[in-house]
Amino acid sequence: MTKVIEPVRYDLATAISVKKKKMIELGMRYGLADKRTIKCSQQLDDLLNRYTNVKHQSYEII
Repeated sequence: MTKVIEPVRYDLATAISVKKKKMIELGMRYGLADKRTIKCSQQLDDLLNRYTNVKHQSYEII
């Protein structure tokens, strides 16, 4: 069975970019220790982990 990886990677890359910008905005507005900034940072970590897993899986398919 062949998995389609590229669209997922693109969507994750876009989501990562948007979340990163949001985290920077929150950090500048409320500070790095604010719960909103930390929550956004954790969400960004999750997206980055997913991206890494998808990237790793695409190498296994090749």
